[in-house]
Parts: sequence; C-alpha cells; structure tokens
Amino acid sequence: MWRLFICSKVSVKLLKLKGIISNRMDRISNLPKEVIRRIVSFLSAKEAVFTSILSKKWQNLFTIIPKLLFDDTDEIQGSFSYFVDGVISLPSSTRVNKFYLRCRDRVDPAQYDLINRCLCDVLKRGILDLKLDIGIGRHYYLPFEFFTCKTVVKVELEGRYAAGYSYGKGFVIDVLPENAFLPALDTLTLSVIQFNDLRGCAFKKLLSACPVLKELTIFGMRWQRPKWSGKLCIPTLQRLIIQDFHPSQFTRVTLDTPSLTYFECSDAMPDEYSIFNLDSLVEAKLHLMFTDGQYQYYIPYDGSVSHDHNNSSSTPTNLIKGLGNVEIMEILFQNTFVALYYFREAIPVFENLYHLTIRCDDEEDCMAFLPYLLKKSPNLETLVIDGPLHYNEEQPESVCNCLLGYSFLLSCPIKVLQITDYRGTIGEVDQLKHFIEKLSCLKLVKLHSCDRPDVDKQHLMIPRASSKCKIKVTFSC
Repeated sequence: MWRLFICSKVSVKLLKLKGIISNRMDRISNLPKEVIRRIVSFLSAKEAVFTSILSKKWQNLFTIIPKLLFDDTDEIQGSFSYFVDGVISLPSSTRVNKFYLRCRDRVDPAQYDLINRCLCDVLKRGILDLKLDIGIGRHYYLPFEFFTCKTVVKVELEGRYAAGYSYGKGFVIDVLPENAFLPALDTLTLSVIQFNDLRGCAFKKLLSACPVLKELTIFGMRWQRPKWSGKLCIPTLQRLIIQDFHPSQFTRVTLDTPSLTYFECSDAMPDEYSIFNLDSLVEAKLHLMFTDGQYQYYIPYDGSVSHDHNNSSSTPTNLIKGLGNVEIMEILFQNTFVALYYFREAIPVFENLYHLTIRCDDEEDCMAFLPYLLKKSPNLETLVIDGPLHYNEEQPESVCNCLLGYSFLLSCPIKVLQITDYRGTIGEVDQLKHFIEKLSCLKLVKLHSCDRPDVDKQHLMIPRASSKCKIKVTFSC
C-alpha cells in the first residue's frame, strides 16, 4: 500500500536537497493518472492538498477524491482538528465520493461543532457514501444540512456506546428541518440511535424525506416520548433488517412494504403485527425473542411449551402468515422454534419455499415446529440444520416426542440435507437414520464435522429410501 507523508514546502525542499526528488526526475508524476489517484486515495485530506506542491500535474487530480477517512485508532493520521483543516482546505471544486468518520473513543462534546463543521463541508462536495461511527457520551445532533443533502446515496449512522454513559443516549435525532429531503438516498443504516419525538415523530419524518429508499437497517433503536404509530410504510423498500428495535414499546407494528424482497427480524415481539403487503418477499430470516413477561407464558418453569393461547399478550400470527411467499427462509434459535410451535396454526402453505435453514445452539434444542412447517412446504428441496442434529441426550437412541416419530418425513420432497455441526455421536447417528430411511427424494447428505475422530463412516452405511442418495462428509480440523 502506498502512503505519502508530505507536510510542508520545507519538507519538499529538504527532499530536493537530499536528491530524493528533483525537477529532472519526477517518477511519480510519470505514472498513469489512475495509479496516482489510487495513491492519493490513501492520504489524509491535508496530505492530499500538500502533494500538489510536488507537481502542477497533480493539481488537476483532486477534482474527485474517492474516499476520505478519519480513524482515531490510526495514530499516524494525526489529530481530528488537523484532518478537518485539511478537508476545508480542499479546493471548492473538489468532489468527495465517500466520507468515513470513525471515532472509537468517547468524543469530547467540545468537538461536536468541529464534527459538524467537517460534515457541512463534505456534504457540499457531492458526497455519495457517508458513514459516521462515533463514540458519544452526551447528546450529539446532526447538522440540518445533513437532512437536505441531494447527492448522498448511502448513509450509515452508528452511535457507538461510550464508557460511563447510558447505552444509546448519545446519538440523537429529534427535530428535522421543514425542508428535509434526501432525494438520492437508497440505503440507510441506523445503529444505536435515539429518537426524541419532541415536535412530532422524528422517525416518520426521516423516512418520509427518503422517497427512493430501498434498504433500511435498524439496530439498537431507543425512543423517548415515542409518537411513532408503529407503521412502516415505504413503497420503494426492498430490504429491511430489524435488530433490537424495541417494538414491544408499541401496541402494534405494521409493515406496508409491497416491494420488499428481503426481510430479517431479530427482536422481541410487539403486542401485534399487522401485515398489509409482503407479496414480493423472496427471503426471510426470523429470530423472535420474548420479553420476561412473555417468556413465562410460552415456556413455563417445568420446561414444557404452553398450549394456552389466551395467556399471551403478544402474537406473531400475522407476521408468520405474511411470510407465505418466501423462497428462502432461515429460522434462528430456540425462542423462534417455540413461537412457531405455539402459533403453528398460523403457518401458511409455503408454495415457493425451496431452501430452509434452521440454526440451533445445541442438540437439545427441540424442533416441535418442524413437522408442521415441513408439511406446509410441498416444494422444499434443501434443508440445512445449522448446528448439531437434535436428539435427547439422556436417551440418545430414542426419538424426541417433538418430532412425532419422524413420520412427517415420508411425504417430504427434500433432495439435499445438510448438517453443519455433525459430531457422529450415537444419538446423532440414530436420528440421521430416520432422515435417510424416510426421505425418498433425497439425493445428497452433506455432513460437516469439526472433530474428525468422532465421525465414523461405517455408521453411515445404513439403508436409504432413495437409491440415488449419497453421503458427503467434510472436516474443518
């Protein structure tokens, strides 16, 4: 990686005196423009300005800077104020494609004005990609100029936790200007952001200002005096990722996203989901979690699964029904397994589902939902168990009641079965037999093991319902 450090005209004169560079031999300037631009992209803003001293030919190369990056973990880069001076020193005609500001340590509130001064300058330079990763203690507010940027296409806002301060209380969005408009923004990531709805709903206003938004990622949202109705209505949205969104603060969450093709949800359940339109959905990743109050209804202290639907104050019924058109689905961890079993009557017929992944932590994670889901998946081709194969550790040779004796496999069209953490124990081999002996369409079984000695291929020489079935074992040790 090329990195030049030119700090002043004095430095250049010293280099000339030492014969390192000369007016007669300027090898760098003789390089192709594309190579020089690549070299410049690794410089700080101020260093980039100083390089024009080397050659007049370089001055015309700063009309576009591919990427400006400040990272406070890079000690060589110098202070933030030095960086800001360099940015502001750039010619007014200079365009900046990408701007990344990464401050891992807690930012002194005295520097907030400096951050916004830098942002305001960059926002005038045709910025396309903006990423702020800031460790903030006290409340920090974006400048109004951010909300009216006409060129930015991708934005990532991450309010990193600052030691000694409450989680997510630093990066705040509360009041947007009346003319808020981000006409080019199609990708937005909000991570550990607090919305203070002091003058209307700031979250709704932000989304309304993004008329072409295609991708939205929400992680670690915090709300103060929330006025959001819980309705996410974005006609253009194609990808939605929700993690730690705290929907339980709202009575109802409504998804009206007719163009959505990818949906990922990893969060606690609200009182109710209201699904208007998910007809375009192709891929879904589901990790439902319970609040402490919900957990006692779903899983009593004896470990059994409750059957009393009237006990629960929250229901994912509409969400489960809304996934009916997916082609690829991933179901994560025990809480989701329990929720799907508890609301198994809501499982729709997955006519288009051909690839299903089930991620589990250990072999004792019950999959009581699986028979009901597979019976509703008439075109499923690939089943991936991302983790160990489920069995009862105390009675490894018996079939867990949750799987109903595996009889549901007899009518399954599955062609590929993959287990990513196969250990070759007696319990796993016995459970695997049920799959191989009952899946008549099975063509390939892929077993991956981290412990080569525990997998004995002799154990896998068992009768198969399909004469075309092959078993492939791989190891990572």
